[in-house]
Amino acid sequence: MAVKKKAIDTWKTKQWFSLVAPKLFNEAEVAQVPAQDPQHLLNRIIELPLKEITKELAHMYINVKLRVEDVRGKNAYTKFIGHALAREHVQALGRRNRSMLYLVLSTKSADGVEFSVKALVVTNGKASAAQRQSLRQTLREYLSQKIAKQDFGKFIQEVLYGKVSSELNGVLKKIYPIKRVELYKTQLVEVFDVENVEESEQHAAPAQTEATQAEETQTQNESTTMPEESEIPAENTA
Repeated sequence: MAVKKKAIDTWKTKQWFSLVAPKLFNEAEVAQVPAQDPQHLLNRIIELPLKEITKELAHMYINVKLRVEDVRGKNAYTKFIGHALAREHVQALGRRNRSMLYLVLSTKSADGVEFSVKALVVTNGKASAAQRQSLRQTLREYLSQKIAKQDFGKFIQEVLYGKVSSELNGVLKKIYPIKRVELYKTQLVEVFDVENVEESEQHAAPAQTEATQAEETQTQNESTTMPEESEIPAENTA
C-alpha cells in the first residue's frame, strides 16, 4: 500500500520582513512582506498608495512603486521607481469646454538619473491651437530646465507634494487660464542583469498591470478617455 506524503504548509516556512521606504520618505517602515528566503525579495516590486507612507489624506489618489534593492537582517530596503495618479482621478478632470494637453518627457536629473515624466494641463476654457502649442512648449521648457538643476529625489518629493504643479500653474496661467496641472506619472529608467532579474522574478509578486497613457489635446465634447501611448512621441532632453 502506497504511503501518502504529508502536505507541507509553505506559509510555515516563510519569514516576515519589514519593508523600508527610500530616503526621500525618511526610510519609514511601510509594510510587512513574507518570503522563504531573503534573496527571493530582491527586485520585488511593491505598489501602494502614498497615503500609506505619509499618512496624509491628500495622497490617497497617488500610487507609488518601490523596488526591493537590498535585504539586511529582517529589513528589506527599497528604491523609488515611479508613481501614478489614479486613472479615475485624472479622467474626472475633463469637463465641457476645457482643453486637456498631455506631455511625455524623457529626461535626466542633475545627479544623472534617467526617468520619464507625464504631465497633464487642463485649461479653464477652450484654448486655441496657438495657445495650446504655447502652453505645451512652455511646459516642456520649464520641466526640462528644472529637472536638469535638481537631484532626482528632490524633484520627486516636489512632484508628490504638489509643489511642481503649483509652480507650473503660476507660469502657464500667464498664457491662458489654467484649471489644473498634474504630473500624473513618473517612471525610472532601470538597467538590469537579465539573468539575475529572471531568477528573482520567479519568486517576486507580479506587478499590477497599468493602463497605457499618452499625449493628446482634448475638450469635453471629445472623448475624455486617456489616449494610447503609441500615439505620441516622447520628448527627450537627456
